[in-house]
This record gives sequence, structure tokens and C-alpha cells, in this order.
Amino acid sequence: MGFNTALSGIKASADYLGVTGNNIANADTTGFKKSRIEFDDLYNTSVLGAGSGNSIGSGVSVSKVAQEFSPGNLSYTDNNLDLAIDGSGFFVLDAGIAQSYTRAGNFKLDENGYLVTNTGSHVQGFNAVEGVVGGNLEDMRIPTDRIAPEPTTEMELQVNLNSKSEDVPPYIKEDFDPLNPDTYNYTQTQGVVDGDGNTHIVTYYYAKSELPNTYRVHATVDGNITDDTGAAFLGETYATYNSAEAGEDFNGDGTNEAPFELLYLGAANPGVTDIEAGTKTPITVTGTLGGVALTSTLEVDGVREPISVAREAFDPLEPETYTYGNTRTIYDSLGEPHTVGYYFIKQGENNTYEMRLTVDGEETFDDPLTGEATRFLEKNTSVSFDAAGNLMGAYRGLPPFEVAQPITLEIVGLDPTNRGKMAPLDLAGSTQYALENSDTFEQDGFSAGELQGVSFDSDGFLVANYTNQQTATLGQIALATFDSTDGLMPTGHTAWLASKGSGAADIGRPNSGTLGKIQGGALEESNVDLTSELVSLIEAQRNYQANSKTLETENTVTQTIINLR
Repeated sequence: MGFNTALSGIKASADYLGVTGNNIANADTTGFKKSRIEFDDLYNTSVLGAGSGNSIGSGVSVSKVAQEFSPGNLSYTDNNLDLAIDGSGFFVLDAGIAQSYTRAGNFKLDENGYLVTNTGSHVQGFNAVEGVVGGNLEDMRIPTDRIAPEPTTEMELQVNLNSKSEDVPPYIKEDFDPLNPDTYNYTQTQGVVDGDGNTHIVTYYYAKSELPNTYRVHATVDGNITDDTGAAFLGETYATYNSAEAGEDFNGDGTNEAPFELLYLGAANPGVTDIEAGTKTPITVTGTLGGVALTSTLEVDGVREPISVAREAFDPLEPETYTYGNTRTIYDSLGEPHTVGYYFIKQGENNTYEMRLTVDGEETFDDPLTGEATRFLEKNTSVSFDAAGNLMGAYRGLPPFEVAQPITLEIVGLDPTNRGKMAPLDLAGSTQYALENSDTFEQDGFSAGELQGVSFDSDGFLVANYTNQQTATLGQIALATFDSTDGLMPTGHTAWLASKGSGAADIGRPNSGTLGKIQGGALEESNVDLTSELVSLIEAQRNYQANSKTLETENTVTQTIINLR
């Protein structure tokens, strides 16, 4: 009996040594799970049972070699196809006969673009069709096809226009003072003869008012603002001019007004009806000076134009002709890039900006149907903000020249292959705060692109990156869990098979339920603790030697009995 006991101990120690050695050998194996040997003691049994309470044991047996599925450390790599599971779960593999499961995510691509292990097993997941991830478990494949271009059909522009920006020339808030040049923009003079035949100098001063292209007119006679009675020589007077650009018939006479042409001259701020009527009243200076009455009239055609101070005609290459502007890239149906420019020109002091738009530096294109030059963005388009700096909307018509009508902002002719197609431009979220001019721009077009690389996100989605800066979801890797991981059967190559003891695999998606998340560009290291395993080696050696001693002693005792005479 003693021989069997010692031999069972020796065998158990040898198995212990084998398990420990296997753990040490796989200390650097990706996804390896260390094993633990478990022992049971043995007792002789008879027909009636194990015997009395004085039964002597018959040795030891190995009851199970169990694997420990505790997670290993994550080791980061430079390979986007290396995957690690941060949490519970196993990668699902199609080994050809049955599904197997692994924690080793050192995957590769085969010649057909399938994701495989080093042994050629296909990695399972949910492939996507046109960006929509399906629900059928399949071999994961990475298509290498180029993606077709998409033309720009929608644009979003969120701009902040600095509320400190000024019209050109800026509104003059200070009270008029002929001795202070900062209270007016430009002047003109005229001689007048009083009732006694004396000549006097009448000077007219033009000071920018709150309205666009409109000036408040002041006058002095020999430097005096008021006459002998204290009354102003000139009552309240306003002059409104055309902008630096022609091309519009305000008064309906069939002729477009010239740049900087006088549109209105009168005693009050003009309205649309005043511009349309072409109201122009000559400027009359009257009063007494030194007790002598005088009167001077400045005819309409003699009123000086503001060419020297007004903003020049819009030119996208000249920043002084607009308040703020920027350029971005859009695409036509062939994927060819084009440069869209958007520009804002402050109009007076009522939080309104004229908006201009160019494509490849031009404001117009030749309409293929009419042959006429057509603006990408209709003329006299404007945007307005409320007193709190929030966008009120887009409008067609610039006060005081026209009545502003709310519109939906649309751009026509962006795509040379389809000039008639309209592309909406959404300005939602735009503001007029006391911050530097800035904007964010988004559009939905892109050029054709070649596959540049792939990566996995934390939810296991396989994302492709293309040379045109586009991304596409190609699929999602699958994970499996089991009712009992202790019941999994190892098959080698760091893989396991499901068994009756483990239960069927429960297939799911990463980062959902109890399944862990995916760490791309990383591998799970072996969970073997070398220090602990070296201690186990010493224990196995000690046990082996001790059992050998038992065998040696038993042999000596037996020889003694045999040698009895």
C-alpha cells in the first residue's frame, strides 16, 4: 500500500511540475490563461464503504487542471488590427469545423481581405452594408474598394460677427463741431452774397449717420453755425447715396443709378418710399449775419459725392471692402474641389450685414439655359441680428433702399455639372457678440478616396479611413460569453471550444450588457505571474523529493521484512 501512495504522490508532483512548466513556457503568449492543478486524496474502499474512521489514505490524484480566466495586462502596439478585450468576453473564430473562442487578438488580413488569426481561423462579426451594421454573424471582411465622390448638397455656417465692427465710414456719434474734424467726414464750400453785396463762405459738412450710405448735413457761414438770432443756418438734413456698385434702378425710371449717385436729399431720415420717389430737395441756408439777411441754395446736382470716404466696391481680394470673410472647400459631382467664399458687409447701425458669396473667386456663373451671368447668391441678400446678438434670419433687400423680406438661404449653381440644383446654406447658431470674427463651416461633399487604414473603436466598430478624410463603418466585431468559463475545452493556439459544461456561447456586441469594450492597437498579455510560478516550481520539486523519500523508506522496510530468517 505504501508503494502506491508514494507513487501517486510522485505522479501528482510530476503533474504539478508539468502544469507549472507549461505556465512558465507561455508567460509571453498573447491571451494565454494560466492553469492551476487541483488534487484529491484517495482512500481504499470496500463493498461496505470506505471503512472505519481509522482508514489510512491511499495517496493522491489529480482531480482537475483548471484554467484561470483572470484578465492579463494590456500591451499597446502600433498595429490597428491588434485587439484586446477590456472586460469579459471572447473573440469568436470560425475554425472551419466549429466555432472556437479566444482572448488573443493578434489578427491579420489574408489575401481576400478577411480578418484571420495566425492559424488562418476567420474572425467573426457583423459586416456593414452601406454603413449599416447587419445582425448576421459572418466572417469579418475589409473591402479595399475606393469610395465614389459626393457633391456638396448642404452647407452649415455658424459665424460670429464682432459687434464692435463698424460700417464704412463709421457712424459719427459726437455732436457736430466745425472745429473738430472727427465730427464729420468731408466738406464742400460755396460762396454767397448778402443783401449788402458782401461775400460770405458757406461750408457744408457731411457726417455719417446710422443708416447705410447716409450722411447728416451741417452748414456754417463764415464758420458760424447759427445766425444773429441763434437759429441754425441749416435745419436737419440728410443725404443718401448709392453704394460703390451700380446695377440697380431704385426710382423706376428705367436707368440704373450710377455708383455714389445721390438717391435722396431731405429733412428726415429716408425710407423706402423716399428712395423710390427719388426725393431730392435742394439744400437752403438762410439767416441773418451782422444784421444782414442772406440766403444760399446748393442745388442737387452740386451736392458732393462721398467717393473719398465711402467703402469701395466689393472685391473678395480686398479685405477693406468687407467686414468679414473666409473661404472653404466644396465638391462637385466628379469630386473636383471648388473654393466657396462667404463675406459679410456691415450696413449701418441696425445689426444688418449684406452677404456676398463667391465660387472660385467669382460671384456669377453663366446659366447654361439663358447664357446670362447669374449670381450664386442673389443680389441684396442680408442677415440681421437682434439686440442680444442672436441671429434673426436671412433677408432679401437692403434698407433703406428696399423692404427686407425673410428668405430661405439657398445657393444656386455650385455644381458645374448641374447648375440648376439649389444647395441650402444654414446659418443657425450664428451670433453678433463682442468677440473676434470667427466661423465654423460644414458641408456634405467629398472627393473620391482610396482606403488608407482601418481601426476599431471601443464598441468594436471597424472604421475605415480614406485618403479624402472620409470614414466609413465596415462592421462590428462579435464577442461571446458563457455560463461557465470553467467548462471551456482548450484546443491549443490559445483557443477554446464550448462544451456541455460551459453552456452554449451567448454572442453579443462589445461594450453592451456584461461584455467588455474593445481596445484597438493593444494585446492582452498572459496572466501568468512568473514569481508565483517559480515558487510553485520549488513546491513541486519539494513534493517530488518527499514522495521519493517515502518510496525509498518503504523499499527499505520491505527489504528488512524479506530478509527476516
